[in-house]
Amino acid sequence: MTDHPLNLDTYFARIGYHGPTNRSLETLRQLHKQQSFTIPFENLDIHLGRPIKIDPASIVAKLVDEKRGGYCYELNGLFELVLERLGFTYTTLAARNAMSPSVQKSHKLLLVNVEQQSWLADVGFSGIGLVEPIPFEPETEFHQYNDTFRVKAIAPPVYHFQRKLPDGWQSLYTFTLEEYYPADYRMMNYFNSTSPDSMFTNRRMCGIPTPEARVLLTNFELKIRTANETITRHIENEDAYREALVTYFGIVLPTDSTLKPLLPV
Repeated sequence: MTDHPLNLDTYFARIGYHGPTNRSLETLRQLHKQQSFTIPFENLDIHLGRPIKIDPASIVAKLVDEKRGGYCYELNGLFELVLERLGFTYTTLAARNAMSPSVQKSHKLLLVNVEQQSWLADVGFSGIGLVEPIPFEPETEFHQYNDTFRVKAIAPPVYHFQRKLPDGWQSLYTFTLEEYYPADYRMMNYFNSTSPDSMFTNRRMCGIPTPEARVLLTNFELKIRTANETITRHIENEDAYREALVTYFGIVLPTDSTLKPLLPV
């Protein structure tokens, strides 16, 4: 990215950040964690009938100024702006969602180089991915909060990013180390935000991690997963849905906005 509409002090206030700002691993870790805990994953603009714009100015206006969330191109796009402003070296990658029937690569993530090590950074995977970056060390397990992750080298140069479940490892997405560019993400974003074959046009999705839990809202089903249990609750109506957005994700939609009715899937 070359355009810099981001004011770092405003961003730090948005995520409640008071940590270091030097080009260090500690800065990377703390910023990644704080943004993950503060800015939710959400695709609600699609269901408000609004285009999702992923140019830097639009990302900053929505996620920072309007205090909304976004999906991977927005969340990782914002994080990329922060890293670039602070002088970090990184590569923008693309991944194929292993849990989706779509076959194209459509997820944005980052590989950050800091202190002679490559780190996988991803603040934008549906609220169920990384809270902190992990070293790019295939086959090594990394535990953070209630989850354990690893990168599995299935057939290099293809890697699987995986989460540990009680019955084994689940691949969340697959990726290579090939660099991707803004034009690539514009194409991916257009498909994901407009195509009837996209999971984002068929489902309202919100997700955010907390130090104690993962909170996910898919259509009218709210799930709160802790280390010991998963609580599931059905949201009764649109008023209750908007209340849940505020309570769990800090998302306040304009009172004059209308969410499209959900279609059967």
